[in-house]
Amino acid sequence: QSIIQYYEQDLKEKMQADRLYPKNVTVEEMADMEWNNLLKLASLRNGGNQLPHDPIPTQFELLLFSSCPRAVAVLASYPRSGNSLMRTLYEHTTLRVTGSDMQGGLAKHDLVGEMAVTTNKVQFVKTHYPERRGTPPFQASRAVLLVRNPFDAIDSFFNLMMTGTHTTSISNDIREKTTQLWEEFVLKEIRVWKKFHLYWLNQDIPLLLIRYEDLIRRPDRVMERVIQFVLEIQRMGSFFGERIDRCIREQEEIERLGSYKPRSGGIGKAFSKYSAEILKELQDVEFIMLMERLGYGSLMRTPWEKWAEMPPLKDHGIEYLPSTSAPEGGNIVVLNKGELARGPKEQTNWRKIKVELGIVENKCSCERCKSMSKR
Repeated sequence: QSIIQYYEQDLKEKMQADRLYPKNVTVEEMADMEWNNLLKLASLRNGGNQLPHDPIPTQFELLLFSSCPRAVAVLASYPRSGNSLMRTLYEHTTLRVTGSDMQGGLAKHDLVGEMAVTTNKVQFVKTHYPERRGTPPFQASRAVLLVRNPFDAIDSFFNLMMTGTHTTSISNDIREKTTQLWEEFVLKEIRVWKKFHLYWLNQDIPLLLIRYEDLIRRPDRVMERVIQFVLEIQRMGSFFGERIDRCIREQEEIERLGSYKPRSGGIGKAFSKYSAEILKELQDVEFIMLMERLGYGSLMRTPWEKWAEMPPLKDHGIEYLPSTSAPEGGNIVVLNKGELARGPKEQTNWRKIKVELGIVENKCSCERCKSMSKR
């Protein structure tokens, strides 16, 4: 071997040794070491140098909790609009834990930031407010508003509440038995859907509008916009471009990137579940104007079978800037305080319905459960 070959071998062994974790390091310290190693590899790659080793496979990379120098950015969505998918894509690409103002069941699906909302832990936080109130109240300085066409979103939410899972749909038998319940639910829920989106569109903070339909068709292009917006990056460099290539573009199926395998279906396939009478009642002036603002203006004039062919939003996202009267440092929004989009008239006693249908048994005989079942 030549001197150069000996030198390269020695360098490679040294780099490999640097990747071995010393004893008694914490997981947080291990994640920090992996991140620094990624930066080192990116620097070598940009300099045209041969990499001494391959990066860690993306599915085995560790995530970091990171502080935020300002009020956090929020990922706001009506339920069943792709929030968990986007969080997973963001985490895989940035290796940063995303937070949530809810204690849901997503920790078992590898979303470990449930209930983390403070700026000393996370930079990007999930919320369904004002559809519901999370905890605790916290401040946000910018928002990604993730939207999904209301027909698919409301049907998916109905399945969630009826089955209690993110992945299971109700049977055809239950669907037939709940026709009246379904139509009553739709008319109540469309009011919540409209109030939720109008709330966020009226906030005077930087806001990026993203459609779920664009996210599942071009996750790479959408996540470029989201990462640039959330991290306030002026120009996307080669580092995040390479991360998106490895974590998103090289994956075979978008479903493999999510926290859980979603229900089978597709864009617009829930539309056939809405009767002509219900569709007519939904389409008031406010609904039509809101659909236009969210990029769904042509949806009702297009057969649902062709909804998957709808053109993406320009640049795969629409950015709204705050007014010129915003104070220096920008406005903030305080979440989980104030009136909710879901009022008393939009509530549904799901347990009572499922007990009556025999989906669940009413095993509890305490006075509180008895009173709840009578409501």
